[in-house]
Amino acid sequence: MIGPLANEKDPSRTGGIIVLFEDLLSQCRKRNIDFLLIDTNKANYPNIFLALLLIYFKVFLLSFRVSHISLHGTAKDYIYIAPFVVFWSKLLRKQSSLRKFAGNFSEIYESSSSLKKKLLEFTLKNSYYNFFETKYLVNYFSALNQNTYWFPNVREKTVKIREGAYQKKFIFIGSVTQEKGIKELLDASNLLDDSFVIDIYGNIAKDLQNCDFSMYKAEYKGALRSENVLDTLCQYDVLILPSYREGYPGVIIEALSVGLPIIATKLQGISEMVDEKSSILIEPRNIEQLKEAIESINEYNYKSFSLNSLKAFEQFDSDVQTEIFFQNMGLKC
Repeated sequence: MIGPLANEKDPSRTGGIIVLFEDLLSQCRKRNIDFLLIDTNKANYPNIFLALLLIYFKVFLLSFRVSHISLHGTAKDYIYIAPFVVFWSKLLRKQSSLRKFAGNFSEIYESSSSLKKKLLEFTLKNSYYNFFETKYLVNYFSALNQNTYWFPNVREKTVKIREGAYQKKFIFIGSVTQEKGIKELLDASNLLDDSFVIDIYGNIAKDLQNCDFSMYKAEYKGALRSENVLDTLCQYDVLILPSYREGYPGVIIEALSVGLPIIATKLQGISEMVDEKSSILIEPRNIEQLKEAIESINEYNYKSFSLNSLKAFEQFDSDVQTEIFFQNMGLKC
């Protein structure tokens, strides 16, 4: 199992891909699947060059002791690690699988140089199994390898459920950056009356470090540790995510798991995750649509939205999707 583990120096810097990889390791342990582990989080090494050398060495050394080599990575991992993993596994006549996190891989592929495209094509064609987070990426890359499957962003089913009456409380959780539509959310907040609460959680990116949040009705609440996300979501009514670009955002899955409806943008990945029963989708960068979406949720339609959010979560249940992951590779567990 090759993938990123939590940052040893700063555990608070635990992104979605780390959560997903460690969830899969937990699922393997629960199923008594034996595995060896190689950490690809470059922050856990002295520098990136030594990190790559050590990762290559560990792949080379440990591959003799296993029957299957499984890489879970980002686009950069598909350039710098995956080709070696696939080449080495074929040389040893071992099965290999590649799981790509996030949803913009087709854009990266199309904008790559001819040499980089050839490298990616070799890697995807020669892997035994390929897994992508979004259905549109499965459709896009299945021409290179028929053993191409959907393995979405997942979360464990929780007993936490939002309770109580609708209170007009809206929450954003994520990187506080312009790409997430924060400026539109701030502007929309000033168009609402004072009965609405809009709170923003996350680390502020460089492009918004000079933003004066006091000028807006939405309130910035600071960063949020991953272990506190579900409890925090349960204190609100609706998740807002007006991003310009996304794959399958983990925070949407977490919100669905506790019964929160979603207001988000009509992006390809998000549109695969939710429908009009659980969510309201708007055009990116559209402040007026965002305002209208916020105002359209009320005490009369909220319960239906919430119940359908819980139903929508079922396809992202970690137990269900991990079982399918192993079945697609012909592994019994």
